[in-house]
Amino acid sequence: MAEVSFRLVEEQGNVEICIHNFAPPLLTAPEIKRMFDMSEFRECHFLQERVAGILAVLPDKPTPMLGAESETAMEPLFFDIAEKKDAEFTLEVDDAFMQVVAHYTTHEGGEGVTLEEIVKQLKAIGAVKGLDKDAIRRLFDRTKKERPGTSFSEILAQGKAVGDGEESTFEYIITPLEDRVLEPQKRDDGTLDMRDLGDIETVKKGDPLMRRIPSQPGENGYTIQGEVLVAKAPDGTSFNIGEGVSKSPTDTNLLVADRAGVPLKVENGISVSEALVLKNVDLTTGNVEYDGAVIVLGNVTGGMQIKATRDVMIHGFVELGIIESDRNIIVHKGVLGGEADVVEVDDGSVDEDADDSAVDEFDIAKTKFTTQLIAKKNISSLYAQSAYLEAGNDVSIVTQLLNCHVKSGNGVYVGDKGQKKSKLVGGVIRAGKEVTSGEIGAPSNTQMTIDFSHRVRGLEKKYLEVKKEYAVQTELVEGLREALEKLKAQNPTPELIRHCKKIVGTIQTVKQGLISINLDEQATNVELNKLRAGIKVSVYGRLYPGANFIVGDQHYSNNEERGGCVVRFDSEKMLIE
Repeated sequence: MAEVSFRLVEEQGNVEICIHNFAPPLLTAPEIKRMFDMSEFRECHFLQERVAGILAVLPDKPTPMLGAESETAMEPLFFDIAEKKDAEFTLEVDDAFMQVVAHYTTHEGGEGVTLEEIVKQLKAIGAVKGLDKDAIRRLFDRTKKERPGTSFSEILAQGKAVGDGEESTFEYIITPLEDRVLEPQKRDDGTLDMRDLGDIETVKKGDPLMRRIPSQPGENGYTIQGEVLVAKAPDGTSFNIGEGVSKSPTDTNLLVADRAGVPLKVENGISVSEALVLKNVDLTTGNVEYDGAVIVLGNVTGGMQIKATRDVMIHGFVELGIIESDRNIIVHKGVLGGEADVVEVDDGSVDEDADDSAVDEFDIAKTKFTTQLIAKKNISSLYAQSAYLEAGNDVSIVTQLLNCHVKSGNGVYVGDKGQKKSKLVGGVIRAGKEVTSGEIGAPSNTQMTIDFSHRVRGLEKKYLEVKKEYAVQTELVEGLREALEKLKAQNPTPELIRHCKKIVGTIQTVKQGLISINLDEQATNVELNKLRAGIKVSVYGRLYPGANFIVGDQHYSNNEERGGCVVRFDSEKMLIE
């Protein structure tokens, strides 16, 4: 086999391979690499790409020996096979001077980088803040441990970004009417008085109402070069100053009352309503119609009526009265009513051919209760019996809802969530999406209906109307196109050309409208499917037989007593969870 040795050429820093005595067997690439790895120059950078060229110039077969003492006919051959490489060390700084990343490739037979040189280069780029001493030490240790020619990176310095500031916040100094909690008060003996649910908070002129806590800047930051990044406070949210309210003359972050009345919430602010406060509403006061909030400290009796554009709050009972509010109705003690002499009881069924407006009028006409509460937002009461309740959003009852006709745009809630003793018995409940109660029905199998149809039918009607409009407009476009083609076949005249252009413009306008109609159709379909999927009845205690459910055109009946459960509905059956 050929003899191989290696030598260092100091001037060039290269390692040469010397091949002589070309005896069999011939050299191969793996053998050259193996012998290099065993040499004293094994840490130098091996030039693998040179190996093929070296083998190419070697003789194809060994030179015959001239005698026992002779050497091969060829002179020794020398080739560059490796080179000494110093370590490569660079520092990368981002454009914002917030981070320094070191990139290092270990030396191969050459010189490494000292810890002092690393620190010196950091100083050269101005890195004075956010230096990570552990990372610097870790980098240096790896330069000595990694194999020759290994590349790696390490973050050596990190700036600090400006901290997020705090947005303006608002806190109520008083309790707005909407946030007042109906909570039974303790008697002197420690028991709860279910008829006393706390006082109404009113304010006088000059009373502090609401405080704004200004936005606060975050923590300052810095770059790796030590430049301070000053934090700024977020743009503060302004007060929404409602009616009857102004800023304090001594504190711009404080709102005070400009008049006596009831504090009412507005977004990021507050207003003071000059509420009408009455001891009772009865034959001595007559009917009440008021542009604002109405507070009745006692009861509403004698078939009296109250109409208000803001909240109506009644401390006592409503017994034989009609209350209407453009906002909320709150009754502290309870709602008592009865049916008129001639009342045709509604079983919850709906004429499929009737439109929604006719259904609403039919329901009200058939259910002439002597006590009616109608609110565009929410209704809440301690309890309600034999009354008509209608709310645009929610109806919330604390203890029991008995034999009432209820219509809500969203939910009907009897008792707090998880309360097993609240009762919903009898009557007709028309809810938009959800009904919850401790118990629904009674052990006597009292018949009652929970109907989720009115919102479903409303969306179904809207969906069909939109589809119909889309078909009508599509047919219009086709008709215009046909007319345009007929006109194009005629001899062109200035009048004809103007008419054709007008038709083209109309077609474009209608097509734009079709895009909007199609989007409306899709949105309505999504809303309808979401509503159907969200309809549920939550029972925390018992669900008794006699409770019937309606969702759209589907009717369901509960024929057995069940424990706490959630009832949902598909197209064929009730789903009990």
